[in-house]
Amino acid sequence: MTTYDPGHISKLKFIVAGMHLSYVDNLDKSQINALKELWLLLEKEFRNPEKSVNSADETEISLASGYDNPDMILLRWLRAKKWNVQSAFQQCRDTIKWRQEWGVKELVARGETDLCTEEIRTGKSYFTGPDKAGRPISYVSVKDHIKGQFPPESTEKVTVYTMETGRKLLRPPHESVTVIFDMTGFGLKNMDYSHLKFLINLLENYYPESFALGLIINAPWIFNGCWYIIKPWLDPVVESKIHFINNLNDLTQFVDPSVLPKQLNGTQPDFQYIPPSEEELAKLAVIRNDHKGKLKAEEEHRKAAEKYLQATEKWVHGDDTDEILEERRQATQELRDAFEQLVPYVSTQTHYHRTGAIQEPIFEIVYQRIKENSQN
Repeated sequence: MTTYDPGHISKLKFIVAGMHLSYVDNLDKSQINALKELWLLLEKEFRNPEKSVNSADETEISLASGYDNPDMILLRWLRAKKWNVQSAFQQCRDTIKWRQEWGVKELVARGETDLCTEEIRTGKSYFTGPDKAGRPISYVSVKDHIKGQFPPESTEKVTVYTMETGRKLLRPPHESVTVIFDMTGFGLKNMDYSHLKFLINLLENYYPESFALGLIINAPWIFNGCWYIIKPWLDPVVESKIHFINNLNDLTQFVDPSVLPKQLNGTQPDFQYIPPSEEELAKLAVIRNDHKGKLKAEEEHRKAAEKYLQATEKWVHGDDTDEILEERRQATQELRDAFEQLVPYVSTQTHYHRTGAIQEPIFEIVYQRIKENSQN
C-alpha cells in the first residue's frame, strides 16, 4: 500500500495547486484544433439528415452541459482520451447513449424523492468543503457502507444522483472534486467490489475528469489486500490521483478542519440529511403542473442551443474573427441563461439547496411567476 512522507506531501500540494491546465481560456493551438475537430464530428452527428436538428442526442448533451460552457464538457473528454479526437468522440457518443439508457434525465427530474431516504441518511457519502484549492469535497465514510444493506440498484441510483448534484457545487475554474475516503472502522463487510467497479466505470467513462484527488486516510492493515485487488482496475491516470495520508496533520495541509466533520476531528457537525419539506414539495408540484411554462422554457433552451451551435459551426470552419468569438461568447451566456429558466421544470432542489451550499433562486422565482400569472 502506498504511503506518503512529508517530502511526498509537498509534491502532492504542487499537484493539487497546478491542475488548471487546458481550460477554455488556456489552450494552446493544438488543443484548440483538437476541440474544433471534435466539434466538427459532433456537427456531422447532430446534422445527420436522418435525424432532426433537435435530436434526442443533441437535447441530451445540451442538458448534460447544464450551466457549463459546452466547450468544457468536450475538453473533459479530450483530456481523458489524451487529446485523441476520435476516442473522445466515441466517449461522447457512449456517454449520451448511457445517459439515455440509464435514465439520468428522469432521475434528475424526480430528485431525492426517487432515492432511498434511509440510504441517504447513513451519511456514507456527502459533500462538504471546499478544500484549500477551492474544490468541493466528497467525503466518504467507508464504515457506513455495508455491502448488501441496500439493493445494488438503490446504491447505484444514489451514486449517479450524487455525481449530478456535485456538478452544481463546482465553482470556476474548478471542474472536479477532491474525495476523502475515511477508512476509520473499516472491515471486510464494508468492502463492496461490485459497487466499486460501478463507481470506477462512472468516473472513467461517463464523468471524465471529475475526479481531482483521492485522499485515503486511516486505512487499516486489512485494507492492504483489498487495495492489491482494486489497483489494477484503475486507469493509471486515476490511480495516480489517489494518495494514502498517514495522519490528520498531513490531511489538514489540503483541507481546513473547519470543513471536516467531527468524526474526522473537524469542526463541522456530522452529516444529517435534511429532507424536502411539505412546502417545498407543494411548490414543486405547482411548477410541474405549469405545462405551458415548461414548453416555453424548453423552446427557449432549444433556440439558445441552436444559436450556440450555429456560432460554433462558424468558428470550427475557420472563422476566428473577434466578431465570431464575441458572438460565441454571448451565445454561451444565453444558453446558460436559458438553461437556468428550464432548471425548475427538469430538476429539483436537494439537501444542499436546503443548507445553502447550492444557490438556485430560480425555483422560487418561477414559482412566484406562476402564482402571479394564475391570479391575473
